[in-house]
Amino acid sequence: MTITNNLDTKKVLSTVARAVLDFTEQNPQAIVMAKGSTPSRTRLYQMGISEFWNEIQALFEVKAYYDDNWESFRKGKNYDAFFIFKK
Repeated sequence: MTITNNLDTKKVLSTVARAVLDFTEQNPQAIVMAKGSTPSRTRLYQMGISEFWNEIQALFEVKAYYDDNWESFRKGKNYDAFFIFKK
């Protein structure tokens, strides 16, 4: 819940993405769930997924939670959480 405002959002998201890549390489059957501690943080994850969608969808299946249902991720739609797993 800490807000530092030190302008390192992209660096933090890159570190998380690298950790997901490394983790799923070691654990190919794993499913990673991403959800921020606040709606705005979840939105940051979504923005990161959208920005690198071409690269992400080549390696991963991304399911997104919306209106009590899981569906395939689509850019431009606001979601509440994400499941990410290797194809």
